[in-house]
Amino acid sequence: MKRVVVKSPGTCGEYIQGWFEGSPCLISSPIDRYATITIESGEFKNSNLKFKAQKMVRLIFDRYGIARSHLDRLSINMESQIPEKKGMASSTADLSGVAAGLSAYFDLGLKAVDIGRLCTEIEPSDNLMFEELNLFNHITGQVLKELGGSINANLMIVDFCGGIDTMSFNESQDDYSTKDLGIFSQIINLFEEGLQESDLKKIGRACTLSAYLNQKRLPKKHLDLLVDLMEECGGLGTVIGHSGTVIGVMYEDSGFDKDLFKNGIIERLPEEDYICIYENRLIAGGIKVDCFEDRHIGLDLQSS
Repeated sequence: MKRVVVKSPGTCGEYIQGWFEGSPCLISSPIDRYATITIESGEFKNSNLKFKAQKMVRLIFDRYGIARSHLDRLSINMESQIPEKKGMASSTADLSGVAAGLSAYFDLGLKAVDIGRLCTEIEPSDNLMFEELNLFNHITGQVLKELGGSINANLMIVDFCGGIDTMSFNESQDDYSTKDLGIFSQIINLFEEGLQESDLKKIGRACTLSAYLNQKRLPKKHLDLLVDLMEECGGLGTVIGHSGTVIGVMYEDSGFDKDLFKNGIIERLPEEDYICIYENRLIAGGIKVDCFEDRHIGLDLQSS
C-alpha cells in the first residue's frame, strides 16, 4: 500500500499586493496553519474533497494522461486548519496540496512553479508553494521576479466578521492609477531592501503601506485602529488579506507588548466586528510531502 501525506501552509493574506510592469502581483505571507491531504491506495473515497480540489484532481489526471480507472483505487482525504473566505489562502493550500500529493503518488515530478501554474488555471492563487519569496502573477501563475529568502516573525491575526469571494475579487485588478503604480513600485523597493538587509522594520513598513494602498480596493474600516495599536505596542507592521478580512500585526517577542495589544483590541474594537485573535508565526513557504510504502521517505518540494 502506498500513502502520501501533504502539508500545505495557509497565509495571513499577502505581504504586499499590487501591479508590477503591467502585471498583477503579490507576495504571499505563509503562516503555520496547514491543509493536510492524504492520498492512499484503497477503495475510492473523497467525500470531503472540496469542489475546487476535485477540479484539480481532474486537471492533473487529464494533463498528465493518468487513467481515470486509478481513481477507483484512490482514497483522498482533506483536513484544514485554515479559515475560509478570509483571504488566508485556504483554496490555494487545498489545490497546491492535492497537486503535490498526486505528483508524489504518480511520480510526476512537479515543481513549485508547475503547481503554481496549475493552481491559477483553476482560480487566482497565492504563491505559498515556493520555499523562497517571489513576486507572483496570481492570475497566470508566472513568477515575475525572484526575491529569495523568507521571513520569520510572530503574527497576531484579527479575524474580522464577514467573508470575501476572493476568486471574483482577484479576477479584476486593473484599477490602479498612475500614482498608485508609482507608490507600489516604492513599496516593492522598500520590501526588497528589508529582505536584503534582514530588516523586519522595513519589511513591516512596506506591508503597512501596501495595506493602505489596498484601502481604495477593499476598505478595512479598522485598519487605522490596528496600525495605531501596532505602533503603540511595538509591532513591526500590518500584514493583511488584500482580498479578505484578516489583519495581522507582525512582531518580535522582544519589544512587543502582547497583553497591551490584546487589551487594546478588547477595549477599542466593537465585539460584534471580529470573531477572534489568532497567534501564529510567519514562516518560509513550500509544501511538505511525505511518502510511505515499505519504508518512509521524506521529500521536500523544490521550487526549481
